Amino acid sequence: MNSTSGTEIIEVANGIFARLHDGLTNAGILVGEDNVLVIDSLRVPSFARELISDVKLITNKPIKYVIDTHAHWDHSWGNEEFPEATIIGHDNCYSEMVDVEYTEQWRSQIITSGDPWAEEAKLVNVTPPNLTFESEMSLYFGGRELRLLYLGKAHTSGDIYIHVPSEKLLFTGDVIQDRRVPYLGDSYPGDWPETDKQISSIPIDRFISGHGPIGTHQDLLEACEFIYQLVGNTKDSIHQGSSAAKAVSEVLDDMRDRFGDWVGFDTIEERFPEIFRKLSI
Repeated sequence: MNSTSGTEIIEVANGIFARLHDGLTNAGILVGEDNVLVIDSLRVPSFARELISDVKLITNKPIKYVIDTHAHWDHSWGNEEFPEATIIGHDNCYSEMVDVEYTEQWRSQIITSGDPWAEEAKLVNVTPPNLTFESEMSLYFGGRELRLLYLGKAHTSGDIYIHVPSEKLLFTGDVIQDRRVPYLGDSYPGDWPETDKQISSIPIDRFISGHGPIGTHQDLLEACEFIYQLVGNTKDSIHQGSSAAKAVSEVLDDMRDRFGDWVGFDTIEERFPEIFRKLSI
């Protein structure tokens, strides 16, 4: 399948596809009887248009639904390219996307990054979900039940998971990734471990995350263990009276043997002072 450069489209179950984008953001494509559901609209409109083109390699059916796994720009700033679709997200995802200060902080960060999409980010019309839910909703699509779950704050305040029970498959956004450290910048480390405990109880064989490869249930448990150790060890250092500078050394040294080769492990130190501050409150 001649998809967008840098992407790979994998059919993980009949009519369910993972669109993996090397080094960037993944998406999900589900083909129903009459239409299509997309999971995450990607970072800017041009990326969304490439996603739409790749959907057309699979089917000519129209895209009826877009699900935002969370509000981060690289997952939702393509929403404006789906004017006819119902865009679904959590209540908190909506709140974050209509928060002008939150949006402009992200926009400023992207514009000054020097990345290829920096100029386009200036013109994005941030488009929030037009259908939201609080804790759980079911969508019956393509002869399957899709369970949309909110399990608490973690990577953001509005992370949701799309569970396909019949296939033992879960779309996890950025909360769970295979051997990758998730972005921790505006996360909720005090809530994240409990959220992970709930995720780990979902009966699945595989998961598709917002970045990186498809993972197994064991990979999911490892991702949870990373958060348990990061948060637990940081709390221990705080209780022992360590400063942030000392705690980062203690925590990362303890975790390095097990997680040191994970993508992004070498960048945790940049975010650690904020994690330390949040867990100290």
